[in-house]
Amino acid sequence: MPEGKRILILGAGFGGLTAANFLRKKLSSLSTSTDYKISIIDQKNYFMMGLVNLWILSGIRTLDDSKIDLNRLGNRRIVYLNNKITEIDLSSKAVKITGSLTPEIKYDYLIIALGSEYATNEVGGFLENGGFNLYDPEQVPKLREKLLSLKKGKIAICIASVPYKCPPAPYEASLLINDILVKNGTRGSIDIDIYTPAPITLPVAGAKVSQDVLNLLNNNHINFHPFHKIRTVLNMEMIEFENGNLINYDVLIGILPHKVPDVVRNSGLVKQGQKWIKVDKFSLKTDYENVFAIGDVTEIKVNENVAIPKAGVFAEAQAKVVSQQIVDDIVNDKNKFSPQRFDGKGFCFMEVGNEKAGYVAADFYQEDGPITILEQPSAESYKMKLDFERSRVNEWLLL
Repeated sequence: MPEGKRILILGAGFGGLTAANFLRKKLSSLSTSTDYKISIIDQKNYFMMGLVNLWILSGIRTLDDSKIDLNRLGNRRIVYLNNKITEIDLSSKAVKITGSLTPEIKYDYLIIALGSEYATNEVGGFLENGGFNLYDPEQVPKLREKLLSLKKGKIAICIASVPYKCPPAPYEASLLINDILVKNGTRGSIDIDIYTPAPITLPVAGAKVSQDVLNLLNNNHINFHPFHKIRTVLNMEMIEFENGNLINYDVLIGILPHKVPDVVRNSGLVKQGQKWIKVDKFSLKTDYENVFAIGDVTEIKVNENVAIPKAGVFAEAQAKVVSQQIVDDIVNDKNKFSPQRFDGKGFCFMEVGNEKAGYVAADFYQEDGPITILEQPSAESYKMKLDFERSRVNEWLLL
């Protein structure tokens, strides 16, 4: 077996943590010698699953109690570098970082799992006028305080553009906010409105599931407004949309535009005319040798209108496929009769309040087109969501 293979993972989110742990476990079981090195770089010093944001919003978790120290990776023989990535140099197979005695990290295999970033400047006036970014964990506790102090008025939840992470999340948030306000005794005097540029709630899931989600909203008196793309936040009270409509608000919650990280765009991995890294839909290979990209940083088109959603469960599945390919390559086992292929399948949970959640299952690589179903909300699915978070955190960092 070749010695000293360097596997470098960029990003310690769903995909990156899955890959690091999968590789460590597989490779350590195959050899007793030190013939590989797994390193992971992230400028954050903690991991917290994105879905926890809504538990913080609901008040069943706190931000501080939900952060898991990434230094724990060292206990697993995974090198963790808490640094900012400044350059991905594909020609020299190196990644440059700041704040390290070793400013350049060489690799033999590279997994890019840097996710997406928020283009806050694309929604003028959002930050200046007190908008809350639903996906920013630092803002969620403040949002909860604001909701609890609100006695009357209007809550506007605005999806700025698609794609965005975890497609059901804005609707899930609206249902949980409804639950918060009901328990707070203020729901009767507060309106909840959702605005989206899309024609239906979840285009990626299709018409049937979108109607199921709309029914949930209607049953809880949450107003849905399609074909509303936010243009600008005029002031602390008013939003302007591209269709010319003006609406008043008391609390503004935004799902801000997502973009590929600048360091990825500058690397040459994103070609002209593209917004994300294009990869092989089965292997997750890029156009560069031994360079893979997984999760939110990619765009995998299923058809003209649908791409694999930006959701952690897909990054996790893709990470396992990529990691097994790397293991097979290191041990010179091409696995010709059983190639590793991402199957396009995934699932998620959609909380509705009162300790219940719906279960969404999807198969995007079906021959006849993507298939998505939404099971009715239940206490069982809510418990499954709790177990999902707990099991992954234990697997990647704690146990």
